[in-house]
Amino acid sequence: MKPHTFFAIITALLLAASSVHAQTEPAPPPDTGEPETIEVPASNWEHSLRASLTGTQATYRNWSQGGTDNLAILGNTAYSSEYSRDRYGYRLDINLRYGQTRIGDGDFIKSDDRIRIRNQASRKFRDERFSAIFNLNFESQFDKGYKNPVPEEGEPRELISRFMAPAYITQVLGLSYRPVESLRMEGGLAMKQTIVTDTDLSPRFGLPEGDSFRNEAGLSLLVGYERRVMENIFYSGYVETFTNVNRDLKYTDVLFVNEISGQINRYISANVEFVLAYDREVEEDWQVKQIISLGLSYSFFGD
Repeated sequence: MKPHTFFAIITALLLAASSVHAQTEPAPPPDTGEPETIEVPASNWEHSLRASLTGTQATYRNWSQGGTDNLAILGNTAYSSEYSRDRYGYRLDINLRYGQTRIGDGDFIKSDDRIRIRNQASRKFRDERFSAIFNLNFESQFDKGYKNPVPEEGEPRELISRFMAPAYITQVLGLSYRPVESLRMEGGLAMKQTIVTDTDLSPRFGLPEGDSFRNEAGLSLLVGYERRVMENIFYSGYVETFTNVNRDLKYTDVLFVNEISGQINRYISANVEFVLAYDREVEEDWQVKQIISLGLSYSFFGD
């Protein structure tokens, strides 16, 4: 085929397409002389980002009642993103916390450390209180942790954790029941992976010496509750369990988290966190964490 013949065919096709488009294109609305109003469809996404920085500082000089100089700083970031369309939904929550404390003339030591990422895809049933869900969660920490962060003179510090040692990844396929907006109950089949990149720490988290990975199958249950207690005070808490189907029930992992946050004004907030954890492969007794903080807080977008 000669080039000018090919060009003629392409030109004819373009002219034909333009003719069809002109015939099917709707006529523009009549000019009324008033500015046109364009309606922007509501987004299916909702986002929220809040960051806070809290700290305490105390200095003593010739204080008759005694006291030790100390400095503590804690940063916290909470991000959530939620998508909803028809019966389908997706939610992402990311919570990052890190804090350090210095007592006297000593070194700064870690006071709080968290990396928590939670994903949930859901599909509501005809009764919208019930949903089919799939969760994919990740938890770890940023920095090294020590059993004796302030050792006695001449005593070495004992390392017990670090980034990705341990780290936990869980997947849950199951059902969710939400009778009211503030209460949710979830349960289903679960898989849990434990990752310990520092194999020297493997025995501490129930892995054979030298191993860095363990996979478990089991059942997961969660009950969560959120409520605005007062105008500027909000409570959120949940209890979550994981039971390995191949082990005795006494090895069931339990996590009980409670947090009360109060917004004093636009920039100042107070928070109280109380956490109970039970993981027999790490500690035979209950683990306890309690943090009370007051500091600067700012919401970049969302509520």
